[in-house]
Amino acid sequence: MSEQQPDVQPQVSAAAEEERKVVVFAVRIDPVLREQIEGLRGITGHSVNDVGVEALNDWVAKTLTDEAVQQKAMAELDAEEKRLQERRAAIAGILGQNATPAVVSSDESETHAASSGRRTKPRSES
Repeated sequence: MSEQQPDVQPQVSAAAEEERKVVVFAVRIDPVLREQIEGLRGITGHSVNDVGVEALNDWVAKTLTDEAVQQKAMAELDAEEKRLQERRAAIAGILGQNATPAVVSSDESETHAASSGRRTKPRSES
């Protein structure tokens, strides 16, 4: 059984399509599954690439809606943020400075500025 050339048409906007390049993503499958795919794609007219892209898109969509996966992703983001804060503090310590949070609200930045001896411009109240 011969394999057709991939007929890849990503579903993205024209501008993004120009920026993205198609990559090869090969998977190893059982020969029985391969025979089933070949038989079905012959009936449906889909290429092996079409079948693979559809299956992977379905898997990604299903996985993104999994609450456990979402919680794990958020936990990983929190851990990464903690590592970055620790790194910021270490580098600031090496430089002899106080580490400042990466993102602070305007109230927090005023408090930080006051505690660090800097003067801040008073906010006009409307």
